[in-house]
Amino acid sequence: VRGTVFNELDDEKLFNVIDFLEFEEHFKIGQGGPGMANGDVSEVDAFHGFGSKRFKKPELTSLMEHTRLRNIAISRRKLEVGFDTVSHAVNSLDLKTLNVDSVELLQRMVPNDAEIKLYREYERDRKPISQLTEEDQYMLQLSKIDRLATKLQVMSYVANFFDNIHSVTPQVHAIITASRSVKSSSKLRKLLEIILAFGNYMNSSRRGPAYGFKLSSLDTLCDTKSADKKMSLLHYIQETVRTKFPELNNFETELRFIEKASQVSLENIITDITELDKGMDQAKKEMERCRDMRSLDGQSALAVLRDFIGNSDDKLKKLKADLKTAQTAFADVLEYYGESSRTMAPNTFFSIYVRFTKTYKTVEQENDQRRRLEAASKAAALNQQKQQQEEQKQQVARNNKINARKQQEAIMNEMKARGVVADKRLLSQEDVYHGALEDILIGLKNEPYRRADAVRRSQRKRNETVRLSRTLDDMEF
Repeated sequence: VRGTVFNELDDEKLFNVIDFLEFEEHFKIGQGGPGMANGDVSEVDAFHGFGSKRFKKPELTSLMEHTRLRNIAISRRKLEVGFDTVSHAVNSLDLKTLNVDSVELLQRMVPNDAEIKLYREYERDRKPISQLTEEDQYMLQLSKIDRLATKLQVMSYVANFFDNIHSVTPQVHAIITASRSVKSSSKLRKLLEIILAFGNYMNSSRRGPAYGFKLSSLDTLCDTKSADKKMSLLHYIQETVRTKFPELNNFETELRFIEKASQVSLENIITDITELDKGMDQAKKEMERCRDMRSLDGQSALAVLRDFIGNSDDKLKKLKADLKTAQTAFADVLEYYGESSRTMAPNTFFSIYVRFTKTYKTVEQENDQRRRLEAASKAAALNQQKQQQEEQKQQVARNNKINARKQQEAIMNEMKARGVVADKRLLSQEDVYHGALEDILIGLKNEPYRRADAVRRSQRKRNETVRLSRTLDDMEF
């Protein structure tokens, strides 16, 4: 490579920058021949033709299988703490130097029995430690820390204790509160009584009366529909409660913490508290061991454990007592509602009530909307009826006005007709002469008097009746 660009390159400095472990995993380098884990240089064909300007590194040995070696290398990079610091912090249970994340990394790195045996044999054979990989040298040092796994477990327990307590305690209290509220709710009891009454009424023709029902039946109340399919049984029950038992409308307010309890697994709670109890026993045993130690690290660990146990032991005892209370309260409410603890877990039991209360509220809203629509429809019909009545009144008024006008016209016509007759009965000024009265009297002797219109009274009356009848026919009512 002399005189070429490759003589100017120094690829070794990139080994601390590039993650070749990840590269090796992707390209499976070293599986077909001598592995990189042993320090061999894997030659790719494209690079085979070039000679090396440096000597090969001495071959390094690993006593771990390849995947384990890679994981240890990754954990060491994340740890960022030297071995001496780790050793001192572990022996003194110093959680200020080693935080929770570092403790968890070390727990994954703890040498197993097989690895410890290999390292012991390697030392017995007096093989040079320098021929081991850095990861193996680190593991060899870890294997010499007394009771490393136990101390790391205690450190993890101490670091996570209060978080675990604060996580489990609300779950236990949720079961206690929910169990007691469901059992003591008078409104829920009355509502179930109403549901039972409807169920017995519907089934009375097929079987005798039932004295109770499975709580799972609450999920089926919406499945039973009315004849017109417009409402379910639960819709009708809710409407009955609203009108007949309004004091039950907000029954769900008495069911406290049921939603929280429906998300809780009592089995997991028992497991978590059991683990907390075991961890406390382990911490107490470790504290007793530390009493006999005279080293500075041992005394530091003793102080840490004494302070921790003094602040946490009573809290754990209280949590264990609360767990027993929760188990008793839940067993009581199951028995009260005719269910069995062997077939009904808290999350299953309380989920039934959560679904029922949500469905009941939905049905309540639907019924309210239906009533509003019906009220609006009735109001619209009533308004339309009023409009029709008003239009009829206006039409009658118009007809009366027309009839009055026609009647007035008929009267005017009658008066005009009578005026003509009167005019005919009067003699004009020209017809009045000297001796006219004597001639009229002589004429009456010769011929009876007749009206000027030459119609008898009876005939005139009939004519007036006929005329009035025609006038009435022309009037609009």
